[in-house]
Amino acid sequence: MTTNIVAVSAEEHKNLKIKTDAGISFSENIHIIPVVVSEFADVAANCPIIFVKDEKSDRMRVAAMLGIEVEKNLFFEDGAWQATHVPLNIGRVPFSFAPLDESKTLGAAIDLNHKLVSEEEGTPLFDEKGEPTDYFKWVNSFLNNLFQGEMITQKFTDELAKHDLLREFHLQIEDESGTKSELVGLFTPSANLLQKLSDTAILELSKSGYLAALHVAIQSMAQVKRLVQLHNKREGTNIRGVNIKMIGDEQPIVQ
Repeated sequence: MTTNIVAVSAEEHKNLKIKTDAGISFSENIHIIPVVVSEFADVAANCPIIFVKDEKSDRMRVAAMLGIEVEKNLFFEDGAWQATHVPLNIGRVPFSFAPLDESKTLGAAIDLNHKLVSEEEGTPLFDEKGEPTDYFKWVNSFLNNLFQGEMITQKFTDELAKHDLLREFHLQIEDESGTKSELVGLFTPSANLLQKLSDTAILELSKSGYLAALHVAIQSMAQVKRLVQLHNKREGTNIRGVNIKMIGDEQPIVQ
Protein backbone atom coordinates (compact mmCIF):
# COMPACT_ATOMS: atom_id res chain seq x y z
CA MET A 1 0.00 0.00 0.00
CA THR A 2 1.29 3.45 -0.89
CA THR A 3 1.66 6.02 1.84
CA ASN A 4 -0.45 9.16 2.17
CA ILE A 5 1.42 11.40 4.58
CA VAL A 6 -0.18 14.73 5.50
CA ALA A 7 0.26 17.31 8.27
CA VAL A 8 -2.18 16.69 11.13
CA SER A 9 -4.84 19.37 11.46
CA ALA A 10 -7.68 19.64 14.00
CA GLU A 11 -10.03 20.83 11.28
CA GLU A 12 -9.37 18.04 8.80
CA HIS A 13 -8.60 15.19 11.19
CA LYS A 14 -10.91 15.79 14.13
CA ASN A 15 -12.28 12.24 13.86
CA LEU A 16 -9.00 10.39 13.47
CA LYS A 17 -8.12 7.64 15.90
CA ILE A 18 -5.05 5.43 16.34
CA LYS A 19 -5.29 1.73 17.12
CA THR A 20 -2.80 1.94 19.98
CA ASP A 21 -3.58 -1.62 21.10
CA ALA A 22 -2.95 -3.17 17.68
CA GLY A 23 0.73 -3.89 18.29
CA ILE A 24 3.57 -3.43 15.82
CA SER A 25 3.06 -6.26 13.38
CA PHE A 26 3.81 -3.73 10.61
CA SER A 27 7.48 -4.05 11.63
CA GLU A 28 7.84 -7.72 10.65
CA ASN A 29 9.16 -6.76 7.19
CA ILE A 30 11.63 -4.12 8.43
CA HIS A 31 15.23 -5.38 8.52
CA ILE A 32 16.92 -1.97 8.89
CA ILE A 33 15.52 1.04 10.77
CA PRO A 34 17.11 4.47 11.46
CA VAL A 35 18.12 5.11 15.08
CA VAL A 36 19.42 8.11 17.04
CA VAL A 37 22.43 8.46 19.31
CA SER A 38 20.35 8.68 22.49
CA GLU A 39 19.15 5.08 22.01
CA PHE A 40 22.50 3.57 21.04
CA ALA A 41 23.01 1.69 24.31
CA ASP A 42 19.54 0.12 24.15
CA VAL A 43 19.91 -0.77 20.49
CA ALA A 44 23.38 -2.25 20.97
CA ALA A 45 22.06 -4.52 23.72
CA ASN A 46 20.01 -6.24 21.02
CA CYS A 47 21.45 -5.82 17.54
CA PRO A 48 24.22 -4.24 15.43
CA ILE A 49 24.33 -0.49 14.81
CA ILE A 50 25.30 0.15 11.20
CA PHE A 51 25.66 3.10 8.85
CA VAL A 52 24.07 3.34 5.41
CA LYS A 53 24.38 5.99 2.73
CA ASP A 54 21.29 8.10 2.04
CA GLU A 55 20.77 7.87 -1.72
CA LYS A 56 19.19 11.34 -1.90
CA SER A 57 21.68 13.35 0.15
CA ASP A 58 24.75 11.06 -0.05
CA ARG A 59 25.11 11.53 3.73
CA MET A 60 25.40 8.67 6.19
CA ARG A 61 22.47 7.58 8.32
CA VAL A 62 22.65 5.38 11.41
CA ALA A 63 20.43 2.31 11.61
CA ALA A 64 19.67 -0.75 13.67
CA MET A 65 20.17 -4.00 11.79
CA LEU A 66 17.14 -6.13 12.65
CA GLY A 67 17.77 -8.95 10.20
CA ILE A 68 20.26 -10.40 7.74
CA GLU A 69 17.72 -10.93 4.96
CA VAL A 70 15.77 -8.20 3.18
CA GLU A 71 12.30 -7.58 4.68
CA LYS A 72 12.76 -10.08 7.50
CA ASN A 73 12.76 -8.68 11.04
CA LEU A 74 14.26 -11.29 13.38
CA PHE A 75 12.96 -9.44 16.44
CA PHE A 76 9.29 -9.77 15.56
CA GLU A 77 7.91 -13.28 16.01
CA ASP A 78 4.66 -14.91 17.11
CA GLY A 79 2.89 -11.57 16.92
CA ALA A 80 5.17 -9.83 19.42
CA TRP A 81 8.37 -7.82 19.66
CA GLN A 82 11.16 -10.03 21.00
CA ALA A 83 13.86 -7.46 21.88
CA THR A 84 14.33 -5.35 25.02
CA HIS A 85 14.07 -2.09 23.05
CA VAL A 86 11.73 -0.85 20.31
CA PRO A 87 13.60 1.63 18.06
CA LEU A 88 12.05 5.10 18.27
CA ASN A 89 11.42 5.19 14.52
CA ILE A 90 9.21 2.13 14.90
CA GLY A 91 7.51 3.54 17.99
CA ARG A 92 6.54 6.74 16.16
CA VAL A 93 4.51 4.94 13.44
CA PRO A 94 2.11 6.05 11.90
CA PHE A 95 3.41 9.55 12.65
CA SER A 96 6.30 11.54 11.19
CA PHE A 97 7.31 15.19 10.73
CA ALA A 98 5.94 17.79 8.31
CA PRO A 99 6.33 21.57 7.76
CA LEU A 100 3.44 23.62 9.11
CA ASP A 101 1.76 26.37 7.05
CA GLU A 102 4.59 26.55 4.51
CA SER A 103 6.94 27.59 7.32
CA LYS A 104 10.14 26.06 8.64
CA THR A 105 8.32 24.92 11.77
CA LEU A 106 7.81 21.17 11.93
CA GLY A 107 4.73 19.48 13.30
CA ALA A 108 3.11 16.07 13.40
CA ALA A 109 2.28 14.32 10.16
CA ILE A 110 0.37 11.08 9.73
CA ASP A 111 0.11 8.34 7.12
CA LEU A 112 -3.62 8.21 6.46
CA ASN A 113 -3.24 4.89 4.63
CA HIS A 114 -1.57 3.10 7.55
CA LYS A 115 -3.52 0.23 9.09
CA LEU A 116 -3.20 1.77 12.56
CA VAL A 117 -5.21 4.82 11.46
CA SER A 118 -9.00 4.74 11.73
CA GLU A 119 -12.10 6.86 12.28
CA GLU A 120 -14.06 4.04 13.88
CA GLU A 121 -11.82 2.63 16.61
CA GLY A 122 -8.81 3.57 18.68
CA THR A 123 -7.50 6.50 20.69
CA PRO A 124 -8.63 9.91 19.35
CA LEU A 125 -6.22 12.70 18.44
CA PHE A 126 -8.68 15.47 19.31
CA ASP A 127 -11.51 15.87 21.83
CA GLU A 128 -15.05 17.15 21.21
CA LYS A 129 -13.82 20.76 21.34
CA GLY A 130 -11.13 20.13 18.75
CA GLU A 131 -8.35 20.29 21.32
CA PRO A 132 -5.46 17.80 21.30
CA THR A 133 -6.03 14.83 23.59
CA ASP A 134 -3.43 13.82 26.17
CA TYR A 135 -2.42 11.04 23.77
CA PHE A 136 -1.77 13.44 20.89
CA LYS A 137 0.13 15.80 23.19
CA TRP A 138 2.34 12.84 24.08
CA VAL A 139 2.80 12.07 20.36
CA ASN A 140 3.92 15.64 19.69
CA SER A 141 6.37 15.51 22.59
CA PHE A 142 7.69 12.15 21.34
CA LEU A 143 8.16 13.50 17.80
CA ASN A 144 9.88 16.63 19.07
CA ASN A 145 12.36 14.56 21.10
CA LEU A 146 12.95 12.27 18.13
CA PHE A 147 13.55 15.22 15.80
CA GLN A 148 16.07 16.72 18.23
CA GLY A 149 17.71 13.30 18.44
CA GLU A 150 17.99 13.10 14.67
CA MET A 151 19.65 16.52 14.52
CA ILE A 152 22.21 15.41 17.11
CA THR A 153 22.75 12.14 15.25
CA GLN A 154 23.36 13.98 11.99
CA LYS A 155 26.05 16.06 13.71
CA PHE A 156 27.52 12.80 15.01
CA THR A 157 27.73 11.27 11.53
CA ASP A 158 29.18 14.54 10.18
CA GLU A 159 31.95 14.29 12.78
CA LEU A 160 32.68 10.73 11.73
CA ALA A 161 32.90 11.88 8.12
CA LYS A 162 35.15 14.79 9.14
CA HIS A 163 37.62 12.37 10.74
CA ASP A 164 37.14 9.74 8.01
CA LEU A 165 36.28 7.03 10.54
CA LEU A 166 33.65 5.06 8.61
CA ARG A 167 34.57 2.09 6.48
CA GLU A 168 32.43 -0.17 4.34
CA PHE A 169 32.10 -3.79 5.36
CA HIS A 170 30.79 -6.87 3.58
CA LEU A 171 28.76 -9.34 5.61
CA GLN A 172 29.79 -12.73 4.24
CA ILE A 173 27.38 -15.56 5.00
CA GLU A 174 27.63 -19.30 4.40
CA ASP A 175 24.64 -21.55 5.00
CA GLU A 176 24.64 -25.22 5.99
CA SER A 177 24.55 -26.32 2.35
CA GLY A 178 27.74 -24.39 1.60
CA THR A 179 25.98 -21.65 -0.36
CA LYS A 180 27.66 -18.29 0.13
CA SER A 181 26.11 -14.82 -0.02
CA GLU A 182 27.27 -11.33 0.80
CA LEU A 183 25.60 -8.14 2.02
CA VAL A 184 27.33 -4.96 0.84
CA GLY A 185 26.84 -1.21 1.12
CA LEU A 186 27.02 -1.22 4.92
CA PHE A 187 29.41 0.87 7.00
CA THR A 188 30.78 0.86 10.53
CA PRO A 189 33.33 2.97 12.46
CA SER A 190 36.84 1.56 12.23
CA ALA A 191 38.45 0.85 15.61
CA ASN A 192 41.84 0.85 13.90
CA LEU A 193 41.35 4.35 12.49
CA LEU A 194 39.96 5.59 15.80
CA GLN A 195 43.16 4.50 17.54
CA LYS A 196 45.21 6.53 15.05
CA LEU A 197 43.40 9.81 15.71
CA SER A 198 45.37 12.63 17.31
CA ASP A 199 44.92 13.40 21.00
CA THR A 200 43.25 16.67 20.01
CA ALA A 201 40.68 14.89 17.86
CA ILE A 202 40.00 12.29 20.56
CA LEU A 203 39.48 15.05 23.16
CA GLU A 204 37.11 16.85 20.80
CA LEU A 205 35.05 13.70 20.27
CA SER A 206 35.06 12.95 24.00
CA LYS A 207 33.84 16.41 25.02
CA SER A 208 31.01 16.26 22.49
CA GLY A 209 29.89 12.85 23.79
CA TYR A 210 30.53 11.26 20.42
CA LEU A 211 33.45 9.11 21.54
CA ALA A 212 31.26 7.01 23.83
CA ALA A 213 28.70 6.61 21.03
CA LEU A 214 31.48 5.52 18.68
CA HIS A 215 32.61 2.79 21.04
CA VAL A 216 29.04 1.55 21.48
CA ALA A 217 28.57 1.36 17.70
CA ILE A 218 31.83 -0.53 17.24
CA GLN A 219 31.09 -3.01 20.02
CA SER A 220 27.54 -3.58 18.76
CA MET A 221 28.89 -5.34 15.68
CA ALA A 222 29.38 -8.43 17.83
CA GLN A 223 25.57 -8.70 17.82
CA VAL A 224 25.79 -10.05 14.27
CA LYS A 225 26.26 -13.41 16.00
CA ARG A 226 22.95 -12.92 17.76
CA LEU A 227 21.24 -12.26 14.42
CA VAL A 228 22.61 -15.59 13.22
CA GLN A 229 21.26 -17.34 16.35
CA LEU A 230 17.82 -15.81 15.87
CA HIS A 231 17.87 -16.73 12.18
CA ASN A 232 18.76 -20.33 12.93
CA LYS A 233 15.90 -20.69 15.42
CA ARG A 234 13.42 -20.15 12.60
CA GLU A 235 12.40 -22.64 9.98
CA GLY A 236 14.55 -22.61 6.87
CA THR A 237 18.20 -23.00 5.94
CA ASN A 238 20.59 -22.48 8.85
CA ILE A 239 23.63 -20.26 8.68
CA ARG A 240 26.83 -22.06 9.68
CA GLY A 241 29.32 -19.23 9.22
CA VAL A 242 29.42 -15.44 9.13
CA ASN A 243 32.32 -13.06 8.57
CA ILE A 244 32.54 -9.28 8.56
CA LYS A 245 35.11 -8.23 5.99
CA MET A 246 36.24 -4.64 6.44
CA ILE A 247 37.01 -2.86 3.17
CA GLY A 248 40.28 -0.95 3.42
CA ASP A 249 40.88 -2.07 7.01
CA GLU A 250 43.28 -4.57 8.48
CA GLN A 251 41.05 -7.36 9.72
CA PRO A 252 37.45 -8.61 10.02
CA ILE A 253 35.43 -7.96 13.15
CA VAL A 254 33.48 -11.22 13.42
CA GLN A 255 34.38 -14.68 12.17
